[in-house]
Amino acid sequence: MPGEMTSFPSNGGTATGYLSAPSENGPGVVVIQEWWGLVPHIKGIVDRCAGAGFLALAPDLYHGKATKSPDEAGKLMMAMNIDQAERDLAGAAAYIKGHPKNSTGKVGTVGFCMGGALSLYDATKNPDVSA
Repeated sequence: MPGEMTSFPSNGGTATGYLSAPSENGPGVVVIQEWWGLVPHIKGIVDRCAGAGFLALAPDLYHGKATKSPDEAGKLMMAMNIDQAERDLAGAAAYIKGHPKNSTGKVGTVGFCMGGALSLYDATKNPDVSA
């Protein structure tokens, strides 16, 4: 079953992301985007995680922007506010940790390209996350 866009609290504000839930309750995972943004490929990975039994959420770290252009992707990545991204990742982890479909109350992260580095960064900042 495909997921859907959702919103979640992020340090006093609201962030959005793509959420997909397994058919039965499962552990949580935050999927962190590549430099292209929250594109269909990342949404597909979130859906595949849910198909494998994980409650999965990919936060939209570019807040609605995405691209297929390498030049534009580089600009989006360089313009990303790392403090805001960390707040959004922490908000995503907290949302998944407390979600009723999370059977373990635990959250891991997985990231691709830029998201791989952010996954490790998030694990150093957020004690509730395993990279």
